[in-house]
Amino acid sequence: MLAASGTATAQTEPFLSVTRGAGAESCPDAARLIERVEQLRGRPETGASGSYVVEFTREADGFRASIRSGSGARELRDRSRSCAGLEQATAVTLALLLDSDGQASSPQGPGAEARDAPPPAPPAPASSPSASAERPLVARPAPAGAGGGEREAPTSERGATRLTLAAGAAGLFGVVRPFAPALSAELGIGGARFRAAIGALWLVPQTLELGPGELRETMFGGVVRACFVAAGVGVLRFDVCSGVHAGRLMVAASGFTRNDAVEKTWLAVPIELSLASLAGPLGFEVGAAALVPLRRNDFSVDGVGVAYRSPPVGALVSLRGVGSWAL
Repeated sequence: MLAASGTATAQTEPFLSVTRGAGAESCPDAARLIERVEQLRGRPETGASGSYVVEFTREADGFRASIRSGSGARELRDRSRSCAGLEQATAVTLALLLDSDGQASSPQGPGAEARDAPPPAPPAPASSPSASAERPLVARPAPAGAGGGEREAPTSERGATRLTLAAGAAGLFGVVRPFAPALSAELGIGGARFRAAIGALWLVPQTLELGPGELRETMFGGVVRACFVAAGVGVLRFDVCSGVHAGRLMVAASGFTRNDAVEKTWLAVPIELSLASLAGPLGFEVGAAALVPLRRNDFSVDGVGVAYRSPPVGALVSLRGVGSWAL
């Protein structure tokens, strides 16, 4: 009689279970959280001494994570609009708990000498569901009479809505002359993928020589534009922007037999590419836009000629410093 022999492989049960409450669906599931923990520890977890239960909850001012295990319970909070920061803090806390619990439960040989064996880590004290995670997170003051305080996960501001104020210099090409310097300022609001701004553009007064006299040109206008992120690398972002430029162009003649002053409206649609750094309190933005005029303005003097004939498409190049604040 022949007997078949083989080796049975036991499937390791996950050491972690995750539940996500209403509004917390963007928080990680068990597989994602286990992957983050294993990345932090540099190895897969195959011999956890206990099981861990994580519950993600959406609150009015952010997200909360409750971590329960045999050694007690801990809570993490993140006042952010996304769960990314809390996900990272929860993974770090679980990795530290696994290391601590693994050291506490590692057996010591009966004949081992004290000088060869490292001292065992003290077991984590049991705590109530409102006890804090004893990890390097931002501590919050404990309420009076409580045995411990809460610890709050660092707030992630990358995806938060931000208010921006920008000011700088610009160059107008093909609007009133081949090149004319200008100053610009903008007030904007936006988030991780979109931003909008309203601003002003002031043309430095220009003088065009024409025959026996000259033309003095000035312009003050406004701009409304919206930008969408096309790509992002670290703190830098590449945006595609468009909107409307509108301005009042004023030209005064002098040195001619008849000297008049004329005002005209200037309208153009920009198609802009922008490179910006808006993640911190101080940043910058460099933009280059093609200006498609809805109305072209050419100025001439009777009996003398045309002072400047604008091309079908102009351009605007700008460099601005940006102040940014998370709302």
